[in-house]
Amino acid sequence: MTNNKNRELLWTLPYVIVAFGLLFAFMGLSEFYNAKIDGQESAYAFGPVNENQWYYQNASIYASYNLTSGLMFLAASLLTVWATIKKNKSLVLLGVCLTILFFIAEFISSKVQ
Repeated sequence: MTNNKNRELLWTLPYVIVAFGLLFAFMGLSEFYNAKIDGQESAYAFGPVNENQWYYQNASIYASYNLTSGLMFLAASLLTVWATIKKNKSLVLLGVCLTILFFIAEFISSKVQ
């Protein structure tokens, strides 16, 4: 019985990581949309204001960064969902690891000025 409960707990981890991955994908893609497509560049403080992160240099870099970040999170999340549906444990593990790696990269990138 305990083994079955541990297995259920282990399979909830991909769902939690997918939820956070999709949240980060939505945030990145919506920021890309706002900065590049919708033209809300004036809403952002680009340039060396308040010691911003490196991707706040200009609107083009900011939009490209958010598009890349959003697509990476989206791809890893979709891979995890697809692998979970197919019950392919190795691909689920790959998707979870990629998403965690992207979270770490996002955290490190936000600290670079």
